[in-house]
Amino acid sequence: MARIPEAPLTRHGYYELRPLDVLGREDLVLIDVRPVEDLVGGFGHIEGVRHKLGSEIRAGGLPLPKDTPVVLVCNNGHESRRLVIALVAEFGFTEVFHLVGGMLRWNGEERPVATTPTWVTL
Repeated sequence: MARIPEAPLTRHGYYELRPLDVLGREDLVLIDVRPVEDLVGGFGHIEGVRHKLGSEIRAGGLPLPKDTPVVLVCNNGHESRRLVIALVAEFGFTEVFHLVGGMLRWNGEERPVATTPTWVTL
């Protein structure tokens, strides 16, 4: 797991990426796990992100090959961290990461966001 050198392994056994590590990376599939109303709300969403609710991921994983480099995004990083652990342990994904600090950090670092729908639903 973790062919991405910027992604450190945490003491809890999952990998994480910072907003800076994600920008401009065409090889990563970013998936926002928040409710749709959050994607168009105050935090907005990362332009072109894919969308799948966290509850749907917990119930059935992702409709992607297990070795797809995936970065999960939520409001503050807590939900995405839990989902990363589930995708690895329960569904066998090998290249899954969480965005440290979620959209709260993304916005705090003044990274670009969209507040009108640009996501693709998985």
